[in-house]
Amino acid sequence: MTPEESDNAARAIAKKLITELRSKSNNHTFRELLDKYASQAKPLCPPRHEAWLWLCVIVHRVVEGK
Repeated sequence: MTPEESDNAARAIAKKLITELRSKSNNHTFRELLDKYASQAKPLCPPRHEAWLWLCVIVHRVVEGK
């Protein structure tokens, strides 16, 4: 997988998390959603980082529009 493809995949996971977080029927905290989606992001995450923490950074970048 190229770096561009892995970045796109990580951004897609982040967008799903954001959509679920902003949903009116959501009753989970941001951290609970990070834990839920961390398993999907783990293969994309650099080896020395926690998947949930790395995903948190990606989510914030997507929200900021970067």
